[in-house]
Amino acid sequence: MKVKPLYLAMLVLLMGQLTACSSREDVQAATVESATPLFMLSEDGVGPLNASTPFNLVRIGDAFQEFNVVEETSASSGDNNRVITVKQQVKPLLTINPDFQQKHIFSVIVHDNLVGNQLGHALGTKFAEIYTPQSLEQCAPGVDDWAGKVMCYAPKNTNILYLFSGSTPKVTDAVPAPAAMQDWVLEEMVWKAPVKK
Repeated sequence: MKVKPLYLAMLVLLMGQLTACSSREDVQAATVESATPLFMLSEDGVGPLNASTPFNLVRIGDAFQEFNVVEETSASSGDNNRVITVKQQVKPLLTINPDFQQKHIFSVIVHDNLVGNQLGHALGTKFAEIYTPQSLEQCAPGVDDWAGKVMCYAPKNTNILYLFSGSTPKVTDAVPAPAAMQDWVLEEMVWKAPVKK
């Protein structure tokens, strides 16, 4: 009989701790403040990946030896496209997309704040905290897996793009006005290899 009050007290204490970090945004924000980035997103690439890195599972696996590196097939837009994912245990960190010849890296998608950003913006940051009317970059509506979202170039950068999501207004074939996206949040960051000349 004495076990029940102790069990109840422990349950109440545990529930109090769980409600302290009740939302994904709170957990993501806590991760941002407490964790040192595992590697950085920059104009030149993501961690050891850059425009000269071949799209090769073994080479990319060698670059990320302490992580799970897996080649997968993405069925986006009806095509079977190969991608390489980098995970910390089961948590997705990066998705690496090949160029059309499947020889080099075309883009790297950042999924988690364990990857730092040299521009200083973290996933979960609001649109209004990144752009001002004077610093707004070119934006376009998302397509395929990113339909309903908006992709914008990072401030003063042509190799980094930011994917924003929000509940309203609904995105179709046009980008909403910047004033309507003030509370939209940065969902993913994309490094795109520069066009070879």
